[in-house]
Amino acid sequence: MRDDPSGGPGYARGMDVDAVIVAAGRSARFGEQDKLLAELGGRPVLGWSLAAFEAADGIGRVVLVAAPGREAELEAIARKYAPARLAAVVAGGARRRDSVEAGLRACRTRYVAIHDGARPLITPADIARVVAAAEGGPGAIAATPVTDTIKDVVDGRVTGHPTRARLWAAQTPQVVLRQAWLDAAARGDDDETDDAAMLSRLGLECRVVDTGPENLKVTRPADLLVAAAILAQRGVVA
Repeated sequence: MRDDPSGGPGYARGMDVDAVIVAAGRSARFGEQDKLLAELGGRPVLGWSLAAFEAADGIGRVVLVAAPGREAELEAIARKYAPARLAAVVAGGARRRDSVEAGLRACRTRYVAIHDGARPLITPADIARVVAAAEGGPGAIAATPVTDTIKDVVDGRVTGHPTRARLWAAQTPQVVLRQAWLDAAARGDDDETDDAAMLSRLGLECRVVDTGPENLKVTRPADLLVAAAILAQRGVVA
């Protein structure tokens, strides 16, 4: 779905969508090691995320967003695991929105798939499903229904009981209209936790694609054990 130079709706079914892989975080909850470089099934966590986009149908160019000063280090990983599609490595910012914006400004397509580098278990097939769901609308996000009972809590006390049937845990990739995201960001300098929330500033609602609980985000060391077990179950070899 490549954008035309006018920025209008002229895009064709089946054309490519650029991807932004965000890898500029601090890994504060993971400990001293950078979780993106942690070994998982014979390759770094980030390598699995890059390889999935390298293999996914409908993905054109890949832009990797690195922490300032780490561009060369992460580019070496990207050239190994996404050699055909890597287009650029750009410096991110202090907040997620700053990093996403830096990546989007290096993209060319009308729609862009934004993915956290720390979600190594996304599959090429699920990436393609989210891309397809976005077509014709403002965007689509990977997500999975919540299975736990969720409570609103303020100052250590339960203040609300949300209906679980309506709750989903947001994941990535999140495929959005590139210009809509930039327009929404220009409305205020506050950060957002994800890209669907950014588009909501314009009253735009994204579709949801169930990509299952296996599409986990590596946040703590124990997550690596779970991710390794899932890869073993899939029979995936690095």
